[in-house]
Amino acid sequence: MSSGVGEALDALRRGIPVLVYDDAGRENEVDYVVHASRVDADTVYEMRRLAGGLICYAMPLHVAHVLGIEFMTETYSRHPRLSKLVKKPRYGDMPAFSVWVNHVDVTTGIRDSDRALTIRALDKVTMYVYEGMGDLARRIFYDEFMAPGHVPILIGRSISERRGHTELSLHLSALADLRPSVVLVEMLDRGTALSLEDAKKISKEYGYPLVSTKEVIEAVQENRDKLCTRYKLC
Repeated sequence: MSSGVGEALDALRRGIPVLVYDDAGRENEVDYVVHASRVDADTVYEMRRLAGGLICYAMPLHVAHVLGIEFMTETYSRHPRLSKLVKKPRYGDMPAFSVWVNHVDVTTGIRDSDRALTIRALDKVTMYVYEGMGDLARRIFYDEFMAPGHVPILIGRSISERRGHTELSLHLSALADLRPSVVLVEMLDRGTALSLEDAKKISKEYGYPLVSTKEVIEAVQENRDKLCTRYKLC
């Protein structure tokens, strides 16, 4: 495992953000990633000020199946008109988006404290799934969340199927021996994505490790059995 990945795993365990670069052959973007259990209002504030993209919560496909939610493209594909909107993006993979939710206890849903509340509550739902309490996770999800809301849920596929930020981030979380439950946001510049060089500057200034797709994939391949059996990421 590369030293860069090692630093990223240590950071995730400590609640420190990690920057993940999806290389030039795909999105050519850097995402700011933090484990969902460590998110508070200050985290959300920094995400929107330092990164600026869409703040999303990501869970593995295994958890989505237990909860009974699906990719939004699947929902739209069954609609006679909306199915015409289902198209593959230029980077080549179908989107990871599922339902957008708020926790029932939020005010409007968009405030930093509101989104942090929703995210931490989603993390608890994922925790219950991994602890074998699927019935409890489903009950809480459908009783304590509302849709539409201000936190998009992303569903991570197998990394052999899709190698986007969703999958890379969830696998990094599992490699850190944390449940795969993360929040991620694209890092933007004026009118475009933040460049890799500028992301390196932020990494150095803030002490947030920066890792690439190649580094994450290599670490995943080295630990495939554990990721598959313990975290069902296969």
